[in-house]
Order: sequence, then structure tokens, then C-alpha cells
Amino acid sequence: MAVMIAGELGDKTFETKKRKLLLEDEQTIKKKVNLELERMEDTEIKVKIFPILGDEYFRPVETEKMFVGKVNVKKETSRLIKELSSHWPLTSRFHLKRVRGTQQKDISEILIRPVELNESNESYSLASVLGEAQINTTGLMDSVAIYEVPKYPALTYDQYKVAKEFWPVQFREDKRIEKSLKDDLFNLEERKRIIEFMKMCLSVGQYGDEKVGCVIVDPVTSKLIAVAHDQRDLHPIQHAVMGAVDLVARSQGGGSWDITSKHVYHLHFSKEEMDSKITEIKKMNPGKDAKKMYLPYLCTGYDAYVSREPCVMCSMALVHSRIRRVFYVHKSPWGALGSQCKLHIQEGLNHHYEVFRLELEDSVQNCKESKMINCEGKPNCNSDS
Repeated sequence: MAVMIAGELGDKTFETKKRKLLLEDEQTIKKKVNLELERMEDTEIKVKIFPILGDEYFRPVETEKMFVGKVNVKKETSRLIKELSSHWPLTSRFHLKRVRGTQQKDISEILIRPVELNESNESYSLASVLGEAQINTTGLMDSVAIYEVPKYPALTYDQYKVAKEFWPVQFREDKRIEKSLKDDLFNLEERKRIIEFMKMCLSVGQYGDEKVGCVIVDPVTSKLIAVAHDQRDLHPIQHAVMGAVDLVARSQGGGSWDITSKHVYHLHFSKEEMDSKITEIKKMNPGKDAKKMYLPYLCTGYDAYVSREPCVMCSMALVHSRIRRVFYVHKSPWGALGSQCKLHIQEGLNHHYEVFRLELEDSVQNCKESKMINCEGKPNCNSDS
């Protein structure tokens, strides 16, 4: 019995010492990180921030052919719109306005229906275009023309400017998208913090097996949640992002891996602080799951900074972790956030996040250095992140 008690006490002493050393390591990393940030505050580095959006935001305006009639009795316009819409609704073409004015005072033009593939550009009469459709043609002139009209809705102001030259279209400007396309989404202070965290990410990445780093931050408080680098030589799926997500879990009292590199960091988990806050939340929200309200779903609301474009596995891990935004510098031929695919905007996912690629002043030099290090003694210097 005495031996068993002594053994248990020995285990507890060992765990206490281990935890004390771990906390000391975390504090050392945190001090180094804070020192690095202070040094960066005195440095002015220009950065371009490109949004990774769907291809539809960048495509040229495509057109399709439509039969267009002329209305010469204004009071009949409303009725004609209803009757034509009942036969040929613009369901998939909601961006098109059905009617537009002309230079002739009392004459307007109206969309009748799309031109079928087997119909040529030859002249058509109103009767042949309407076919068997029961349309009261009062107010419609017999002449019919074929016009090119925008096939898809305009998603940006530049697309809208081109589209409206073909035919009047509906357009609701997304100011956030427009700002991001003009690289005007982030103010000076935000850009400064983005640069600082990305420089930290590039720095910690140099200690990784594939020279990839990842930093996860709470953007509201600018507090570091986790810092990790690639360790796939120890474990095939311990990419920088996977390691960082696991460290976030550790900061919340969980985690699956024992990531012990002296260059990694995670926010200290305090069970006492958690229990105190949960008790407080219970008092204010009786009958609700206070623990669920207190703990975020891993990375909910957080930003991830990655030195190299994440692969499919890491990108999907960020989906499951409910990350808010992802920033990266270097593209990867295996990347899933812009190169191979754009996983973050795929339909059917239960979470989507924003992605931005940074082009730093010294990004090209960093990229060259990174490639030199990755290629040294390794056949695949472009392996995924």
C-alpha cells in the first residue's frame, strides 16, 4: 500500500513538474513572439491583399441571343410583361429587365424569349416567334429583332458597366467585394497587424520540415491562440495547419497530439478560469448549455495565417474548425484555396470562410529562400502544405 501511494505521489509530482516546464516554455515563446511584434511595429512593409473569390467574379461578360419585340402602346406594356412571363419566365435570367426604352418617344423594346440553338439569325415575324403561345399581341409591332443580352448577373461593378451596354440589368453592389477587389478592405491598422502575424508565420515556418508555418489569432483582441510549424517527418499528417488546430484544441482543454517543439505555442488553458466563467454564464442563462456557450467551436471567429497555401486536408480541417478567415503568401501546386481548387467556396459545405493571398514587399525573396531550403536533399519541393 505504501509503495502504491508513493508511486501515485511520484506520478503527480512528475506531472506537476512537466506542466510547470510546459508553462515556462509557453511563456518563453510568448515573450519571443511579443518581442518580434514590437520590432515589426517600427518597420513599414507594403502589402497587397488579394481576395480568393469564385471564378464568376473575374469572368468576362458572356451573352446569349434573345428575341426582342417593340411595344408602341405604352398602356399595354404591363399586360404584355405578365403574358410573356407566363410563357417564358426569366427565372434563370432574373438579372435582365424585361423592357427598355428607345430613342423613339413612344416605343419601347421588350424581351420575348431566348433564341433556340436550331434558330438562325434570319428574319422572324412576331407570329413565328410566339408560335402557339396564346399572347394578346395588342400593342406589339410585327417586327422582331435578335439581340445579344448578358447571360449571367453582374457580380462586380466592372461587369455591370459592360453588361448594361448590351441590355438593362439589375445590379446590387456588394461593397465588401468591391473593396476587396480594390485592395481597400483593410484599414492601415488592420494591414499592420496582418503583416505582423504573417511575418511571424513565415519566421516560425523556417523550423518546420517543409518550412511551413501557421499562426491562429483572435482578430478581436489580436491575441495569439496557437503558433505551429510543419512536423510531417514525425507524423505524415502533422502539417502546420493541422498542428495549429490541435494546439487550439489544447488551449480549450483538449488536443490529440503531444506537440513538443520549442518553437510552437498555444494559449494557456485554465480549468479554474473556465469553470468560473461557466458558472457565471449559467446564472445569466438558466436552462442553457453554459459550457457550449463559453467554448467556441475550435476556431470560431479566429483568423489563420499560413505561409503556404493549404492543401485539401488542411483546408477541410479549417472548414470543420469554423475558421473565420485565412491569409497565405505562397501559392502551392497542390493548394486547395486558389490553385488546384477553391474549397472554401464549394457548395454543400456547412461552413465557408474568406481567403486572402498576401503579396509582401519581400515575398519573392522569401519564396526563393523557401524553395532553396525545401529542395535541399528532398525530391519533392512542392509538396502540399
